[in-house]
Amino acid sequence: MRTVSLSQAAGGLLLLATGAQAATIQPRDTTIIVSDEVFGTPGEPAIYTPPSSGRCPPFNRGTFAIDAYQLYPENMDWDSKLCQVYIGILFNASFGIYDPYADALSVIEFPGYTRHSAFHVGGVAYDPYSGLTSVILGQGNAFNTAGAQIAGDNFFKKFDPRTRKFLWSLNATAVSQGRYGGFNDVTHDVHGNSFFVGTFPSSILKVDPAGTTIEEWYLPPTIDHTIRGYSGIALVEDTIMVLDSGTGQLFRFDATAEKGTPIPVPHTPNTPIPGGDSIRLPPKFGGRIMLAADHVRGVAVLRSKDAKWTEAEYLGLIPNPPGLPAGVLIVSTTQIGDKLYIVNDWFADPWVPGTVAGNKTTFPMIEITHQVNALLCNAGRTKRSAELAWSG
Repeated sequence: MRTVSLSQAAGGLLLLATGAQAATIQPRDTTIIVSDEVFGTPGEPAIYTPPSSGRCPPFNRGTFAIDAYQLYPENMDWDSKLCQVYIGILFNASFGIYDPYADALSVIEFPGYTRHSAFHVGGVAYDPYSGLTSVILGQGNAFNTAGAQIAGDNFFKKFDPRTRKFLWSLNATAVSQGRYGGFNDVTHDVHGNSFFVGTFPSSILKVDPAGTTIEEWYLPPTIDHTIRGYSGIALVEDTIMVLDSGTGQLFRFDATAEKGTPIPVPHTPNTPIPGGDSIRLPPKFGGRIMLAADHVRGVAVLRSKDAKWTEAEYLGLIPNPPGLPAGVLIVSTTQIGDKLYIVNDWFADPWVPGTVAGNKTTFPMIEITHQVNALLCNAGRTKRSAELAWSG
């Protein structure tokens, strides 16, 4: 991996890299890194040493914005050891590392894939057991065509944030053989295995800790890639949770099983989560609270009092605040420090000519810590609220 120099240019910073397409970014503390890894190669067995434990400084910025041209985040995840946020930069197919304390962004690009219209980076997730991060660099057409076109490479990649190098990369299409796709979200178990979901149709693939194999861990009885299915995945202890964005329902799996078997998770009241995207179990709640991104309506908040997720309470919905730019969609949530945030994206922005993304430069991070806490308090003493509106 090599660091690319940056120089001042009119209106921003200009990427200078031999053979790379120039990209302007806002004049923040932003670093561009170009990966020199070999794609599609399995890893070798390794012993991972997690970072030393420690507490991050208090994070008290409230609602804030990340100013970065064409960032368009699809997923974010918090690294509580190194105190930074990992970002799937969707349309430009890049990987971001954001220091929320210094407001500094590093962007890792993938030559031949970054700023290529066929590729997106959507799923990113920090693994607290190994200290590594998983990144999915896959086909955007699966989502652009609602599953009608799913052909092409889909890479599952493992990143070491301490060395800022990718350790290995596997091509999931070598396993799927183009029968299913739309890989979108990822989680990890205590043994170092990674599980990631496909949306067209529902699928879960499992990757061993060394990055040597991908196996088909769950496939539906009938494979029809025009059927929308799982969009989000999360894990607590040995229970995998998924959100089916087609039906708006939750399912759980036993992560220790040889193959996955979906078990419906009833929630009360039985409010569907249509148009769902990622799901998160914020670490601060020990796996008992789920935040489910519902594109248009808001963030659904659910609770399993024992963190077993055999059943759940639907506590309410937290919408975006008014006044955001038109076309906003809630794609994910993330914890930063001990605060909770909505991750927004704008899928319908027209592309800037000669690029593969819109012209946005400011991406708001909406803090919802107070709203989540209020729903938890309400559930303990009164009837649950159907929606927690913004005041003021």
